[in-house]
Amino acid sequence: MSTHDIHMAMPEKVVLNKDVIFDIYSDKCKLGTLKISKGSIEWAPANFARGFHVMWEQFDNMMREYGCH
Repeated sequence: MSTHDIHMAMPEKVVLNKDVIFDIYSDKCKLGTLKISKGSIEWAPANFARGFHVMWEQFDNMMREYGCH
């Protein structure tokens, strides 16, 4: 089974429009970066030039349709 590590960077103080950033690793290999902000969420896979950006409502719909129970 894979070992997963999560590295998180949070703003030093509460600032509007400042992302919380998670770097996600599987067996010490970076899977990608998850950026969470007030208005949206973005997943940037490792070695991709651009990330996948969705609004919170879109993310909720995706999880309801494709998420596992």
